[in-house]
Amino acid sequence: MMQMEIGPFANKEKKATVDSTPKDEKPEKKIAIETVTMAPLSIPIIQNGKIVLNLRLEVQIDTTKKKAPKLREKLPILKDAYVRDLFSFIPRQLRKSKKLDMETLRRRLRVVGQRTIGKGIIHAVNIKSYSEVKSVNDAE
Repeated sequence: MMQMEIGPFANKEKKATVDSTPKDEKPEKKIAIETVTMAPLSIPIIQNGKIVLNLRLEVQIDTTKKKAPKLREKLPILKDAYVRDLFSFIPRQLRKSKKLDMETLRRRLRVVGQRTIGKGIIHAVNIKSYSEVKSVNDAE
C-alpha cells in the first residue's frame, strides 16, 4: 500500500489533482445553515452565599435547515443544560482570570449541547452578546 500510495499512504498532491475532477464537484454541495436564536440565559454567580454578579448571554446556534425543527423542539432542554453547566463552569473560570474567555465559553456550550441533544445537530455556537451586571448587594 505504501509503494502504491493508496489509503493513508496516498500522496496528498496526487490526491488533490484526482479530487479536482468534474465528477467530484457534485458531492461538494453547500449545506444550508440556519441560525436558531435562544432566549437570553441569566447565570447568577454566587460567592460567600451572596449573588455577586449576574451574567446575561444571548446565544445563537448554527444547524442545518433539515435539523432546525428538531433543535427548536429541544431548546428548553438545551437551555436547562446550559444554565446547569454554566452555573458551576463560569465561577471556576472567573477564579482563574477576571475576564471570561469567549472562545472557551463557545466551545463549552457546543460540547454541552452535543452531549445533551446529540452530535450532528449543533454545528456552531455563537455568543451574540455577553453582559455582566454587578449585584446591588455589593454595598453591604
